[in-house]
Amino acid sequence: MPIQTLRLIVFTLLTVVIMLFFYTSQQKTHYQRTAITAINQILTEISSWERDVLLYHLAPETTQTVNEAQLDELLRLYRPFGRYRAIDDLDFSRTVSAFSLIGEKRVNYSGTVIFDAGLVNLNITLVQRGGFYLIYNFSLTKADDG
Repeated sequence: MPIQTLRLIVFTLLTVVIMLFFYTSQQKTHYQRTAITAINQILTEISSWERDVLLYHLAPETTQTVNEAQLDELLRLYRPFGRYRAIDDLDFSRTVSAFSLIGEKRVNYSGTVIFDAGLVNLNITLVQRGGFYLIYNFSLTKADDG
């Protein structure tokens, strides 16, 4: 492979990486204003751990992939966390944001939030529909105390 071709490939890849960094930085700023507020509201409401409330906040494609037994098991697992209290620390996922360029726009945050039971690890992916956010995917696990 000629050195000029190799330089062109490296330059192109470097340009793409830099463009993705700036794009995801812009997305992070944009979603910081709206998605964090939505996460607070969603977690406050779903932490009643009632089926209908959770279903209200799930994206249609999510509700199509979860059956009744799985939903009941999810509620049983998360109910001991108690009520949601506040965000401790959330990080924006640049990777999910970058993949949103070629598909539906999704925003993902992971980190720790505070429930009655203490610190809980959260990973949540949201989709924006009709001016508000719906849960595409989420998981909660008890955070290590140490």
